[in-house]
Amino acid sequence: MSLKVKNLKISRGTVELVVSGEVHCNRGEKVAVVGESGSGKSLTALSVLRLLPESLKVSGEITVDGRDVLKLKGEELRRFRWEKVAMVFQDPSSSLNPLITVGEQVEEALIFHGFKGTEKELKERVVELFKLAQIPEPEKRINAYPHHLSGGLKQRVAIAMALACSPNYLIADEPTTALDVTVQKRILELLKELSKKKEMGTVLITHDMAVVEEFAERVFVMYSGFTVESGSKEEIFRKPLHPYTEGLIASSPKLTGVAKRRLPAIPGNVPEPSNRPKGCPFHPRCPKVREVCRKEPPPAVKIENRTVRCFFPNY
Repeated sequence: MSLKVKNLKISRGTVELVVSGEVHCNRGEKVAVVGESGSGKSLTALSVLRLLPESLKVSGEITVDGRDVLKLKGEELRRFRWEKVAMVFQDPSSSLNPLITVGEQVEEALIFHGFKGTEKELKERVVELFKLAQIPEPEKRINAYPHHLSGGLKQRVAIAMALACSPNYLIADEPTTALDVTVQKRILELLKELSKKKEMGTVLITHDMAVVEEFAERVFVMYSGFTVESGSKEEIFRKPLHPYTEGLIASSPKLTGVAKRRLPAIPGNVPEPSNRPKGCPFHPRCPKVREVCRKEPPPAVKIENRTVRCFFPNY
């Protein structure tokens, strides 16, 4: 029982936005997909739910509990969304309708996915979901509009809505980006608790290595449309194999146990997909670049239980 994305390609015309994406998440497992903006993380996440625009061409392998997602159509695809895989989008302020109470929005989701019961039972189910998402005073909050709620509470409403159909897998796209550190920690703890309690596979999309260290059991590092490294959290943080992963970890601040230091930065930016350099896409920013890196893209290599795309991994 797992969610698998393998050899994923997403293109617009002749431009490849994602060249080779990979994610693997088992039921009850907590996985993080990490990388800078423009690496292809959100596109990869949206492809699992088939929410990408029709102008983008998607190929590769996307399976959920053995079902080929790319072959789902019509009613089968509609039921697959939320019932098998649900998503918490990046900004709850834009994903929630400002003209409808948050309780009504969760009710709509339940009704759309076949809830059978009285109006009273429907409201009781919404309150139950709000309690599951640890929203205080749920009986009162169901009558609130999004603008009445703080960023953290709006994110909890979005999580409650995603849990409405008891999905096997939850994809959370940067769910803590706009929140302060204290609220961020509470949201991560809630996602961890729900993953364990509901035996739900959770895929967290983030650019923050501190969040990865706090949350994940397994990590997939993306750069310029490629999954450049994957492995367990312990392995990734103990000995990163790819120079990009090494740079991400080095540039992440440590809150305890480390003397004051100047954080190193990775020079340059993630290239535009239409202007991806020849060879390894990371080579213009890589401190260990050699001539072969400029000529051809490195293949994915298995090293024990890990995978890395680098000619000269830190092994």
